[in-house]
Amino acid sequence: MKRIDFIFKNFQADSFIKDIRNGYGGYGWCEDAILKNTLDYNDLEYQLNYLKFFYGDINKTLKKRKNKSNEHAYKVIINFFKNNQTINKKNIDKYFVKKKIYNLSSLGFDFSGDTDDWSDEESSLRQTLAHYVDTGIFFRNIKEFSLVYEGQIKFEGRGLYEYEILCFYSKTDKKYHLLILFLEADGNDSYLYVNSFKNKPNLNQIKSSIDSNKDYYTLMYYRSNKKNIKSYLIYKPSKNFELDNFWRKELKLGINLKRVEKKIFRDEDSFYNNFKDDGDIIYNYIKRNPSKYFSSQNASNLINKHFKEYPNQKFKNFNFFKFIMSDKFRYKYDLKFINEIIHKKDDVEGLLSFIPIKTQNNKELAEEIRILRMLRSKNKNFIIKVIKTNKDKIYDLAVSYMPSSIFDDPKLMMEMIKIDTNVISLIGNKLKKNKKFMKDVWK
Repeated sequence: MKRIDFIFKNFQADSFIKDIRNGYGGYGWCEDAILKNTLDYNDLEYQLNYLKFFYGDINKTLKKRKNKSNEHAYKVIINFFKNNQTINKKNIDKYFVKKKIYNLSSLGFDFSGDTDDWSDEESSLRQTLAHYVDTGIFFRNIKEFSLVYEGQIKFEGRGLYEYEILCFYSKTDKKYHLLILFLEADGNDSYLYVNSFKNKPNLNQIKSSIDSNKDYYTLMYYRSNKKNIKSYLIYKPSKNFELDNFWRKELKLGINLKRVEKKIFRDEDSFYNNFKDDGDIIYNYIKRNPSKYFSSQNASNLINKHFKEYPNQKFKNFNFFKFIMSDKFRYKYDLKFINEIIHKKDDVEGLLSFIPIKTQNNKELAEEIRILRMLRSKNKNFIIKVIKTNKDKIYDLAVSYMPSSIFDDPKLMMEMIKIDTNVISLIGNKLKKNKKFMKDVWK
């Protein structure tokens, strides 16, 4: 089946009208709202199974993609996994479809590829949907809709600025809906849902609704150029309409794009075997079950990556770390390995509790430990003394030895900034919100 035909077959008309009333995806010509309201069980099941078996932090993963337009879906997904629901059609209907979430890919929660950029196929499909709306083909192919009027508002001048008028009837709410599309010279096209009518509107009612609409952005050009209107036409659509040869060629990729169902992995082994070349998946699986999945991977990279994500976690609470520090391995005796992780975490004492005293007594490692312990003192006056006696290397000390808590301490940070302004780049996120402190910094 072609993707365009799948969309027509699985389109949710009632929800689409509610979305365009609220201006969902206001840029473009409704293609975002069309894709959002295409019911796709395969996509829903695929994305949910991915989130179940990728073994990462679901909340953090979704937050990276969250925005105003998909916040509702974000909350539903979080609630779904929080309640430990089984992924099946019954629960997908209950948790998603009934809440008007018909797929996740169009909402930005697509985990089937390595990039967030649209492919040529996706771009062409969107262009095809937009053109189908513009020409009325879309409304002719949705069983709940019928096109009542078409029209254009064209302007004098060299620039291409034009409004397309569309009025369609919907069986879902038994109303007539007025929509205008704005074609702008620089390609910043947009649409506006103007009004609905209980009875079929006449031409004067349509014109009056457009004139009285309070939308500023989409109608801005119309209001400021009324004197330059070249033509204002509203007419009944032709019964038969086909794309001309130019548009058939232009939209060929989108028109002929095949729908391919995503292969769903419903257990851990099949999921891992499919994604075993994905570094993030390997990382997640090793952390979850190191005895099964850890082999020759770089242990220090895995540890440092974990603590970058979870800086406040203690070494003793990190299962993978405890696993490799067991007698099964020799990491606790490996000075190179210890030096690669000792500066990356504030929990120095927690790390040392796993390292034999004999290893700690190594001359070079002992010096590193001494400096780390010195700069982790709770005595601020002592730390200030250290700062003042090491003015020539304060930035390097801050980067390599100081705990992250110092970068949110206004007193200690100001002392270092007075010595070396490069330290400004290390100011912690919490301290950046301190307006008084930041004002003093930039004096």
